[in-house]
Amino acid sequence: MSSLFQFLRSTVFTKIVMAVTGLMIVGFLVGHLLGNLLMFSGPEKINAYALGLKNLGPLLWLVRLAMISALGLHVWSSIELANRNREARPISYQEKKSLKSTFASRTMMYSGLAILFFVIYHLLHYTFGIIQPQTYFDNSYTLSSGEVVHNVYNMVIAGFQNPFIALSYIFAIIFVSAHVSHSVSSAFRTLGIHNPKYLALTAKIGPALAAIFLIGYLSIPIAVLSGIIKPVCDNTEACSTMKDCCK
Repeated sequence: MSSLFQFLRSTVFTKIVMAVTGLMIVGFLVGHLLGNLLMFSGPEKINAYALGLKNLGPLLWLVRLAMISALGLHVWSSIELANRNREARPISYQEKKSLKSTFASRTMMYSGLAILFFVIYHLLHYTFGIIQPQTYFDNSYTLSSGEVVHNVYNMVIAGFQNPFIALSYIFAIIFVSAHVSHSVSSAFRTLGIHNPKYLALTAKIGPALAAIFLIGYLSIPIAVLSGIIKPVCDNTEACSTMKDCCK
């Protein structure tokens, strides 16, 4: 029992927690991106997708709680490891050289904190409707089945037509991509994937996912700002801004 307790308090265990929760978050980001890209298919697809998620009921909240727990544990493990590194080296180097480290690896703590603050902001905006409540609550869409649902399509557009919201999202995704580019490969090494056969592959997974996230997630606010994606009323009449839409 004492050996188990020592393991749970060890740096190895903390690194495993960080790796596993990090990969869970990356998995969520992949699924979230696939759903978000339905914005390019129009209001019917994205609103039906949102309704499908809502109809999951308790299962959806179970997933949400799992992801919140994973995020919390990921933040805790990163802070804990940073503190242990600082305690192990109380006197900093006079001249810090980063011969092999990348910008992404050197800024992991900062990008992680930036992502945490953005996640909170993002939830307040699109999940709880506290930011831009007029577009969250006074916004409905009638599906082809005749069911009236919340118009997620127009809500997302209303958010990204606000330059401040769009820019904050763009900067956050840049931080996410930088974080992922280093963390995924690091997570595989932590979990013991050291075989030379796979090292070359795992080293490329992080940067590849980072590029996918950067292009995929940023395509939506850019499409909204450029007018490629426009708000649509129930009568399918497109308009340039939410202010002019559905009068």
